Amino acid sequence: MLGQSQLALATQAGRMVVDAAAADGWETAGRRYAEVLGRGDAEQTRLAEQWLGETREQLTGQATGDTKLLRTALAVRWAGRLADLLKQDPDAEAVLKALVQDIQAAPPAGGPSGPNHGVSANGVVRTQPAGLELPGALATRSELAYSAGLAGDAAGARDQFAALLPVAERVLGPEHPDTLAARASLAYWTGQAGDAASARHQFAALLPIATRVLGPEHPDTLLNRHNLANLAGYAGDAAAARDQFAALLRIRERVFGADSPDTLVARFNLAYWTGRAGAAAAARDQFAELVPVRERIYGPDHPDTLAARAELAYWTGCAGAAAAARDQFAALLPLCERVLGPEHAETLAVWYQLAHWTTLAGEAAATPD
Repeated sequence: MLGQSQLALATQAGRMVVDAAAADGWETAGRRYAEVLGRGDAEQTRLAEQWLGETREQLTGQATGDTKLLRTALAVRWAGRLADLLKQDPDAEAVLKALVQDIQAAPPAGGPSGPNHGVSANGVVRTQPAGLELPGALATRSELAYSAGLAGDAAGARDQFAALLPVAERVLGPEHPDTLAARASLAYWTGQAGDAASARHQFAALLPIATRVLGPEHPDTLLNRHNLANLAGYAGDAAAARDQFAALLRIRERVFGADSPDTLVARFNLAYWTGRAGAAAAARDQFAELVPVRERIYGPDHPDTLAARAELAYWTGCAGAAAAARDQFAALLPLCERVLGPEHAETLAVWYQLAHWTTLAGEAAATPD
């Protein structure tokens, strides 16, 4: 979970994206935001440029004079994206701070953005049109719902989005993209609150509509598929999760590229649910292929790389090689202690696994052939 200062930075930068997009001199600011979000990856930079262009078009094409709610929703969408960036890449914080300071030093022309927010699943924020009834109240409730979830109150976020959804359906219509985003938020926080079966049902009902309205390869549609697949597993159907991630992976490889973060997450989850579905050796082999890719892209000490190594060690043991699992966890532990800290939950999990597989390896060695 991000710290308060990082959340504040993401929120501030998200609002500044909207300010810049509505002002003259947008090209320079837009290019710099794309570079920050792209992190040197051409495909991610292209996707960021597309998002930025959509934001610019939505703001400059707004017909009504009441743009406060639209600006708010866009600002929170960008805050969510930037928060995701900070979670994925801790080094991005310094770069984003520098960009914010540069823009503050030379503010773009144009009016200030409003403080409204409108949120979608996983912190991915969708736009909402201006002119909603009581826009200030709705914007405040949306921000509170999102903030509640980020602060750890998943049930509170779920209940607040449940209250907001009927308003979006009444005002925008049941198939408006922003109504679909509210449904996705409700489903996501329902799952985070511990009701995987209900969340799975909600995403299953939402997916065909999102596919028809947004398109089968739209980022939000793919995110809905991702959540549905995970929730299938959490609801007890690991084989369904495995099969859904296998299908999703092919799409993400084609749309985003083999090395994109979204693709690598799909590969991770496919391997995980493959193991949970009973194929430990296949999961081991998939994680063995994923680890060097994450090392190449993120570096050997990145938390995502360490997570993949932990899964590789675990499924190595489950596939019957307790001594090899013990050795892999023994090599991983000092890295986790140095990178994450000795009392981090993931470090403690590695401690436990090391003890577990050490015991099993000793028992195996003591058993006569």
